[in-house]
Amino acid sequence: MTTKSLLRILVTVSAFLAMQSAWTQDGWQEITDASEPFVDGSGTPRAPSCSGGPVLDAGGFAVPADHEFSFFFRGGDPAKLAIAFDGGGACWDGNTCVGSALSGDPIYDLVVDESAASLNAVGGIGDRNNRENPLRNHTQVFIPYCTGDLHAGSSDTVYPFTAGGVPDMWTIRHRGYDNVLAVLKWVTAYYTEEVGHPPKELFLTGASAGGYGVRFAYPAFDASVPSSTRIRVLTDSAATVINQHFYDTAVAPGGVWGLQQNIAPQLASAFASGPDSLGVAINHSLGSFYPRTRFGEYTRAFDAVQIFYLNVMRNPNAPWRWTDPTRLFFAGLDWTLRARTNLALSALTTSNYRFYLARGTGHTILADDRFYSEASAGGIRFVDWVDDMINRRSAQGGDWKNASCVPNCLPD
Repeated sequence: MTTKSLLRILVTVSAFLAMQSAWTQDGWQEITDASEPFVDGSGTPRAPSCSGGPVLDAGGFAVPADHEFSFFFRGGDPAKLAIAFDGGGACWDGNTCVGSALSGDPIYDLVVDESAASLNAVGGIGDRNNRENPLRNHTQVFIPYCTGDLHAGSSDTVYPFTAGGVPDMWTIRHRGYDNVLAVLKWVTAYYTEEVGHPPKELFLTGASAGGYGVRFAYPAFDASVPSSTRIRVLTDSAATVINQHFYDTAVAPGGVWGLQQNIAPQLASAFASGPDSLGVAINHSLGSFYPRTRFGEYTRAFDAVQIFYLNVMRNPNAPWRWTDPTRLFFAGLDWTLRARTNLALSALTTSNYRFYLARGTGHTILADDRFYSEASAGGIRFVDWVDDMINRRSAQGGDWKNASCVPNCLPD
């Protein structure tokens, strides 16, 4: 090798390392102009917004919470794009949307409560200093959640609520899907105008409510990139265990969220399948329509937060029962059986789907340092499971396989 060749290689390597260092040091930026109304590609008007749910002011009067929507961006390797959907509960009636907020302990996030500083401190997949992080060098986008509709709605819904014997009404902006499309519009423009080419790899993920949102929005994101883009989808703690009341109120035609107008044709039959089979039907529809995409799902066997929401669905008009220990116990037995059934049936019917069922009662893992230590499903480290899902050329072999904590699923 000549001296010139060696120098050329050293310069190339140095440039790459410098670029990688710059990616690692980039912090999050808040994109604050995301609430502007727009018309999407199908000609549908969109109005991004947070819920505008009620909060109590200093005088004890109910006033609307801040309804401005924003999202966050962190630069990285433009060839690799990761987009994360935030979680934060849900609401679908007067008690959940209005009553819980007025109690001072809302069961959904009313506003964007993240900041660039708080995201810079996030662990798990947000930790760019951990060399085991398979998303360490990705360009990253974070979609906050503040609409109570699992990122799926497009409706301003008026809810009646009686407080102190005085009837009242409150409008909640269920605009989660409008917010998602506003982010997708911005990301598409960024890659068109700033980068000049689409990403070669796209990783979509969501935690809790975001896990539902990422599956719901997947067809729109798939349509935004060429077929050559390699796509991976991971849901965290979103096992789709619901009941008929919730399905009829929020999901079915005429539901309070207005999500039916946003359902992609690829998912229409899944959403018409009813509450008991909805999760499996969505996984199967996505896997069938997008056979080149890998779909992964994580949950804990006794996820206390998901059990809580099933108990709320079972007691819509009795908020005092939402935290009742006996009712939570029986809701937990129902939830864990149905969640495990959903995972097993999804794996049985969808060849490009895998699940990771972990031990315990915890909720979500992606933004937690347990992302690197979790290994309760057959001894497989979760970080290795995710890494193989993203990077292993073949879906066969390796650690990206259906993994379960059974028979040791109870917490330590």
